[in-house]
Formats: sequence, C-alpha cells, structure tokens
Amino acid sequence: MLTPEQQAVFVEELPGVFRPVRGGWGRNGATHVRLAVASEDVVAGALRTAWQLRVQKNAKAGKPRVSKERGMTKNVRRKR
Repeated sequence: MLTPEQQAVFVEELPGVFRPVRGGWGRNGATHVRLAVASEDVVAGALRTAWQLRVQKNAKAGKPRVSKERGMTKNVRRKR
C-alpha cells in the first residue's frame, strides 16, 4: 500500500493506470492498477515504492526483515 501522498502522485501522473480504491482503504493509500494498460516498468516501480515503504515501517517497528531472494522472514525455517 502506498502513502496517500505517493498515491496522489501516481494517480496524477498516470490517471488511466492508477486510481484510489473507493472508501477508507483508498484514502489510506490502497490503489487500483489497470494492468491491461500499465507497462511492466510502471507496475514494477509502483510495487517497489510500496515495498520500500513496508520495509521502512517494519524497521521502525522492529519486525523481522524479509529476505529479498527467498521472500521469507530471516531466521524462520519452513516446516517440511
């Protein structure tokens, strides 16, 4: 999820691709992406922006980091 300010930038720059989700979720940064008209680079950039925000929030909260390569929380083993 983006911040409301980040969402506003995406919507302003590419209104045919991005739009806020209706209601409270949208006011908090949840954003629709029209994949049929979005380029791969645009979607990757939006996802990267949201991911970086999540990483920053996790660091502030002291939550475990997620490995980029494996997509798993470090120091956590999968059950077999």
